[in-house]
Amino acid sequence: MAPNLTVRAEREKKVKALLAFASSLQNRLERASSDATIQSDLEFNIRALPLPASSVITTKQDELDKLGTSLWNLSTTILRRDVQDQDGSSRAQKIKRTCCLLRVFAFLLLDTAATQATKVKERKHSVRLLRVALKAARLCIQESELDGAVKVLERAADHQEHLQQNGDCDNDQSADVDEQDVACLCAQYYHLRTLLAWRQNRMDTAEHMFTKSRNLVHSIDPSTAEAFVEVLFDIGNGLLQKRNYELATRWLNRAYDILGEQDIELCSPEAGELRLTIMQTIVQVYLKLKTTEALTKAWDIVQLLETDYAEKTTVQLLKLELLSVSESMDTNLFYGVLLRIVRTVVLTETNFRTVIHHIHKLKDHSSVAACKILDQFIEIRLFPEENQNWIEKAVITRVWAGTGGPSSENDLETLQMLCDNVSRNTNQPLSAPATHAAQTLLWKKVEAAYSQDQFATAEAWCRLCVHSVFDKAGELNKTKIIRKMIMCALARQDHASARASFQRMSDTGREEPLTRYLMYKVALHSKDAQLAAECLEAVCKKSSKDATLLYACVLEAQGAGDKRQTINALEKALDKYDYNAPAGIHLPALLRCTARTLLSELVKEGKVCPGVMEEICKVFEGACAQAKSSRRRPTKPVQQLFTTAEFQWFAKNAYNLALKYCGEMPPACLVRLLEACAEFIILLGEVGVEDGDLILRLMFCDFFSSCAYVTMARAEDYVRESLQYYLRARKHCESYRVAADRELQNGTIASSVVPDVKTKYAQIVKLELEAALKLEDWDGLDKLLDNCLVHVDEGHLQTLADLVFVIQTFVQKAGPEGRHQSKVFKTLEKIIKLSWQQSHRDMDRISRWLRCLFQVALNIDESFSMQCIDQAGQLAAARHGVSSLFDGQACEYTPWTTPPSSSPVRLADAETKEANHYPPTELEWLATTSFNHAVDYYVQENDAKCKQWAEKAITLAQWAEDGGALRKLLMERYSGLMWKDGE
Repeated sequence: MAPNLTVRAEREKKVKALLAFASSLQNRLERASSDATIQSDLEFNIRALPLPASSVITTKQDELDKLGTSLWNLSTTILRRDVQDQDGSSRAQKIKRTCCLLRVFAFLLLDTAATQATKVKERKHSVRLLRVALKAARLCIQESELDGAVKVLERAADHQEHLQQNGDCDNDQSADVDEQDVACLCAQYYHLRTLLAWRQNRMDTAEHMFTKSRNLVHSIDPSTAEAFVEVLFDIGNGLLQKRNYELATRWLNRAYDILGEQDIELCSPEAGELRLTIMQTIVQVYLKLKTTEALTKAWDIVQLLETDYAEKTTVQLLKLELLSVSESMDTNLFYGVLLRIVRTVVLTETNFRTVIHHIHKLKDHSSVAACKILDQFIEIRLFPEENQNWIEKAVITRVWAGTGGPSSENDLETLQMLCDNVSRNTNQPLSAPATHAAQTLLWKKVEAAYSQDQFATAEAWCRLCVHSVFDKAGELNKTKIIRKMIMCALARQDHASARASFQRMSDTGREEPLTRYLMYKVALHSKDAQLAAECLEAVCKKSSKDATLLYACVLEAQGAGDKRQTINALEKALDKYDYNAPAGIHLPALLRCTARTLLSELVKEGKVCPGVMEEICKVFEGACAQAKSSRRRPTKPVQQLFTTAEFQWFAKNAYNLALKYCGEMPPACLVRLLEACAEFIILLGEVGVEDGDLILRLMFCDFFSSCAYVTMARAEDYVRESLQYYLRARKHCESYRVAADRELQNGTIASSVVPDVKTKYAQIVKLELEAALKLEDWDGLDKLLDNCLVHVDEGHLQTLADLVFVIQTFVQKAGPEGRHQSKVFKTLEKIIKLSWQQSHRDMDRISRWLRCLFQVALNIDESFSMQCIDQAGQLAAARHGVSSLFDGQACEYTPWTTPPSSSPVRLADAETKEANHYPPTELEWLATTSFNHAVDYYVQENDAKCKQWAEKAITLAQWAEDGGALRKLLMERYSGLMWKDGE
């Protein structure tokens, strides 16, 4: 007996634990129905159920039944309360799973209690338990708790089998059991078994269960049959989703057949919709099969649907689907069906998208039909709805349809009408995203037309792009579109249209560099210099990082043949970068191009234009600065833009230009060109170019610069500026003299050029003397006077003498040291002597210089005046054949005697004697002035000086060609003087 007692105790223990868990479960669920520990506890206890029949369970039968019923009701309450409040959330999903497990547990408690029922009560309990099992299993299948569904249906199978086996028993205890209900319950059992087998991917079992279910169809009520149809539809639809079209067709047709066998009036109100859904799904499966037979069957079903559900939108959509998969779609029929949908469909977000989707399909076959139906859709349905979002989407689709297909003549017109219609009916522009989408589509038409040189058409599309309905396009997009309009107008040479488009722009858009570049082109072609200047200035301001547009302006001006504008553009480009250039630009080539262009505009009507010359100077100066800079920077050879050839080009052209127009251009421009030329010549020397002419050119640059600076100094009213010019002149003069002395000494100058070099040397000296005088550089002046006669020729002696006389006047006024005046007198003496030694001597000029020197030296240094008397006497004596000291021989004569009639030295012929003829007036003036000066000393009682001067005067007078009259007169006057010593 001991083993039996142990087994019984174990059973009692399990029952007590089960009852304890079931009793505590209600409180736990009410506190936290989504607690994960409850689910694990339920799963554990479900695995232990059902318990086998025993006396222990019999004693607890009522308690088990009561707890099972209570827990079932609790699950229903939780489902209604918590799940509905949190539908779709993760917590709701946890609660649903808990309810599934709870219903399975509750059913198993009821099933355990029912196993102890008597045979009389067993049939009634089986009906009850089967109904509960079906509900629990259905929920488990819905929530994918297939293990629980299997467990429940395994127990339900016993009850279903028992009901079928005892269905024919005539028992008073089973009178309250409705056999119709039993049949329905059994059918539902097979329905769920079929569904469960499908969910478990066991199609063989599903087929088997369907066969059993099919046998019960005629014995169940319409609602159960309808539920079975739903199961079959779920299976067929699931197979469709899995792309198993053959099986899907079979199960969907089963659903359709079974539903067709029912009296539709006895079914639920949803039965009609179910039938429609099944037929629609069958058509979709046939469409997926894509066989001729399948499509034929699909058309048959659609025709049936049209008969019964002609007003349904879904039927028309099916028809559209069938039309769209036809080998050759009937666009007219498709259009008609779609138009019917457009006019009758209830507009929701889904229906709107469906309509747009089928319009897309129609557009693939006929853009015209798609545009037409879109116009009606927008006009008839969307405007009254006042749904801006729908209107915008439809408008974008309409633009897409109107621009995406083959072009037609009225595309632009119809879209213009559409935009006008939208603007009129909505009273507001499209949103920014919609505007962007529409303009993107329209822009493709613009680009296509422009690329095909259809500029008028492209401009018309641009005008559509800036319609008021697109006001939210943004300034950047608007500016871009209007710029394209300007480009089209330029291509058509319609400058008025281009200006009108420019005026439509915002201020920001007008100032954009690309806009100004286009308007610069307009200005060039319309000869509007003011607009061209404005645009060029704007482009220049915005070209700090990228000079592309600025150089494009240069090219445009060149292409237009407008040299003035070309010059302006080139100058802007050079000024912008301080005569440098950004990466990618060959600076020397740019500078050469600028110089050539300026040279072509230099002479107008035979006169040099000062403004152009000024600009040329800037170009050469900029080139010079950049060339010198390139020599200083450590760059690679490939980066060295200023090559030797570039140096030569700029040096040569600056030199030739200076020589060609030196007499016509302003002196300031001349010195700028010459200094630039000199710098380039120096650079050529630095790079090792050996060319003898370079030295000469450099010397001549100094020569012309000296002349120009002296000219500027003479013309300058401001003393300080004038002195600066003289200072610069001296610098160039000295540079020339040093170079000339060096090259003449070395003999590197060609003999044919030597006379010119010496002539310029003499001129340079005179200019330097003038500069030193103005600067009051007396020491420097002395040095110049020492060297002024080095390379002087006969032609320059007169001007040099005149200049030295002027210098003497300034020296006398300034009152420097006496040595400076002596230097001047000695220089004059040298000039007089050199003049006498020339082959074409001019006695009038020499006599005049002697008189002037005598006069200026008389009150400063009498010794120089006496020397002048002696020199005049010697020159006059040469008339009578007496050799002169000027000829390098001593001349001895007795001062108080009559000149001889003949002389030991005679000249070759009378012509030479005439050339030596001393002017009588000059000689008489010197003699009388000297005698008068002697008288002045007599009055001052300076007898020694009086005698000296009187003798000098009488000696000179003896050479007067007056028959001795002057000498006789002076002798008489001299004899009449009273001397202190009694003489």
